[in-house]
Amino acid sequence: MSARTGQVVLAFGVFDGVHRGHQRLFQALQELARCFAARSAALFFDPSPKSVLTPASAPRMLCSRAEKISLLQQAGVEEPICFPFDHSIAALSPQEFLEQHIFSVYNLAAFCVGAEWRFGRGHCGDAELLQRLGAEHGIPTSVVPPLWHNGAPISSTRIRAAIAAGQLSEAEAMLGRPYCLQGVVSHGLGLAGEKLHCPTANIANPLQQLPPYGVYAAWIRLAPETKAHPGIVYIGDAPTIRREGSSAVVIELHLFSFSGDLYDREVSVQPLEFLRPSRKFSSRDELARQIACDLEQAKQIIACHSAGSTGAA
Repeated sequence: MSARTGQVVLAFGVFDGVHRGHQRLFQALQELARCFAARSAALFFDPSPKSVLTPASAPRMLCSRAEKISLLQQAGVEEPICFPFDHSIAALSPQEFLEQHIFSVYNLAAFCVGAEWRFGRGHCGDAELLQRLGAEHGIPTSVVPPLWHNGAPISSTRIRAAIAAGQLSEAEAMLGRPYCLQGVVSHGLGLAGEKLHCPTANIANPLQQLPPYGVYAAWIRLAPETKAHPGIVYIGDAPTIRREGSSAVVIELHLFSFSGDLYDREVSVQPLEFLRPSRKFSSRDELARQIACDLEQAKQIIACHSAGSTGAA
C-alpha cells in the first residue's frame, strides 16, 4: 500500500493461521472502515518476531506468507501489509515504532487491534498504550475482545497444539476451515515408485506445524486447479528407507488415478483421516505390502467423503 494515498483503518498482528479470532477482528476492522469511509488494512510482521528473537524455540507456522495474504484478502482485508521484522525493529519502543513506521507513513483514520495485542521492545506496548498514543494524534483505537472456543480464547498456539496432537477437527473448529499443508513439489528419495510400487511426490522442507507422523487419507489440490484429488500422504522421517544418518522429515504424496508432471507445482494437502503411525519395517518388501493395505484403506475412506465438502485451499 502506498503511503498517504487515502485514509485507512489499520490492524496489527502476526495473524498466523488467520483463524476465527482473527476473522472476528477483521469483521470489526471492515465495519470501522465503513464508518470512516476508509480502506481496511492489516499489517503483519514477517518473519514472525519469535523466529527472529528466539529462533531455536520458535514455533512452526500455520501458513506461509503467500497463503496468509490470500487468507487476509478472503477475510475482507483490502490492504494486507507485509512488514519486515528484524532486530532493529525489535529494539524500538512502542512509541518509537509508531512514530517512525506508522504515524509518519500512513494516513490513519483509526486503529483496530485485539485485546491481547502486544508490540514494541519487550512486548511492553498493549492496546491501552496504543489507545493513548493514538489519541495524542487524534486517531481512535477500537479494541476487539478474543473469540472463545471450548472454555479458552482461540489462539495460534492452541491450534498448533491441536494439530501436533492429531486433533485436526479441533484445529478446524478454531481455524474456521480444514487444516492444510502447503508446499511445492520437489524430488524426494526416488524409491517409492521404483521399489515400493507407489509413485509419490515430495514436499521439501515443510515449515508448517505438522500433525503426528504417520499415514493419512487426504484431499490434494494442485495450483492453480480448484479440483480436489483423492490420495494418500505420509508424514515422517521414513525410517525404513531413509539414508544413513538422516532424520529429515519428509512429506510424500500419492494421488489416485492421476498422471502428469507434479514437480515445482504448488500443492495443498488436507489430511482427512489418520490410517497408522510411522514405523520402521523389517524390509522394503514388508513396507510395500503395508503400503498396498494403506492405499486400499485410504480409497475406502475417501469414497465415504465428498470432495465438494472439503476446505482445502
